[in-house]
Amino acid sequence: MKRASYIVLICAAMSFPLRSKEKTDQFSIVVEPKWEDLEKNNTRKAFDDKWILAGDITFKKKAPEYITLKELHIVWKGEKVNNLLASLYEKDSYGEFMPIEKYLICDSVWKKSEQKLILRFQKPKTLYTVNTLSLVLTIPKNLEEKIKKGHFDIETSTLPMQYKEHLEEKDLRLTLGAFHAKKKEIANLSATH
Repeated sequence: MKRASYIVLICAAMSFPLRSKEKTDQFSIVVEPKWEDLEKNNTRKAFDDKWILAGDITFKKKAPEYITLKELHIVWKGEKVNNLLASLYEKDSYGEFMPIEKYLICDSVWKKSEQKLILRFQKPKTLYTVNTLSLVLTIPKNLEEKIKKGHFDIETSTLPMQYKEHLEEKDLRLTLGAFHAKKKEIANLSATH
C-alpha cells in the first residue's frame, strides 16, 4: 500500500509542472517593431508632424476563457520628451492595417512625469484567438531622431492576469531605432547587389 501511494505522489509531482507549462503556453504576446511613414506618398501634408506606424502588438490565446483588455500603458525609455501622441488601431479581420475611424480603438494621453503613453479603451476589447493592435505615433519632425534612439516598454500591470504569467519569461519591448537601422542596412545591401 505504501508503494502505491509513493507512485501516485510521484505521478502527481511529475504531471503538475506539465499542466502549469501548458497553461502559460495558451497565452502569448508578440511585439513586432515597424517604422513606416504612413504619409510618405501624400504630397499634400496637412501637418508638419510625421505619422508613423511604430509596431504591432499581437495577443494570442488558445484557451476558451473570456478575456478583455481595458487599457495599455506604454512607457518611453530614452531622452525625455515633453509630449507624444499615439493612437491604437485594430487590424481588420484579414490582418490588414488601415488607419481609419472604423478600426480606431483609442487615442493616447501623455503622462509627462512618467514618460508614459496611456491608452484607455472606450469600451473593453474582447480578446479572441488572435488580436493585432497597431500603435501609430504622431511625431514632430524635431523629435524623430530622438524617438529612434529609444524604445517603449509595455507595462504589465494593465494586462489581463493570464498574459501577465506569460510575461515573466518575455520582455515586451518595442525598439524603433534598431528596426529602423536594420531596415536601412537591408536597403543598402540590396542596392549594392
